[in-house]
Amino acid sequence: MKRDVQSILLVLVGGTVLRLSISDAYLNYVKPGLRPFLIVSGAVLLVLGLAGFVLDGLLRQAPAAGPACADGDDHGPRVAWLLCLPVLAVFLVAPPALGSYAAQRDPGTVAKPQEAQFPPLPEGDPVQVLVSEYAIRAVWDQGRSLRGRTVTLTGFVTPKPGGGWYLTRMVLSCCAADAQAFKVEVRDAPPLAPDTWVEVTGTWAPHGDAPPERAVPVIQASHVKEVPRPKDPYE
Repeated sequence: MKRDVQSILLVLVGGTVLRLSISDAYLNYVKPGLRPFLIVSGAVLLVLGLAGFVLDGLLRQAPAAGPACADGDDHGPRVAWLLCLPVLAVFLVAPPALGSYAAQRDPGTVAKPQEAQFPPLPEGDPVQVLVSEYAIRAVWDQGRSLRGRTVTLTGFVTPKPGGGWYLTRMVLSCCAADAQAFKVEVRDAPPLAPDTWVEVTGTWAPHGDAPPERAVPVIQASHVKEVPRPKDPYE
């Protein structure tokens, strides 16, 4: 690949990373704590690309070493320019955060937590609870810490096979590539379009006879309200 093409790609990649990390768009792909590293990485790539342009200009101004050197500098694999296409696609149209399409391909089972301690929920009803926390309490605490409480969960709609829908939230360990879907079956709720963000207020309901390893938590809805997508769509 020619030096000028390498420099262009470095500038494009660095500019794309900076564009995503300076705005809130980076939250579609990684956890908030990685923002400083993205900014530094994008800046380094951008500087390397610009330095490559400067160095290439100085080399072009220098006397040619001979016909072979000049010929080698004028010709290069044009197919290398195709590497710019995916970079431009991300730069111009950033892919959205993971939604119901990815969630439907996740079994939605709740892994056993490392610490089986479930302290009481904060006082006052309804209490705002993470979808992942509700799912863990409902399955591995058999709902004991949820009984008699009214909770509010926020997530997006994922269609349920056979009818109905799940309230879903994707949880990241590092980035979107390792995302896990936490699903809660919502009962007595109106039909909604996939990927609609909603706030569900309701009470715990038993999930049936399924063992914890295969159980899907349930909430009995008393109120469902559409809400805007949060700035950070992941938990």
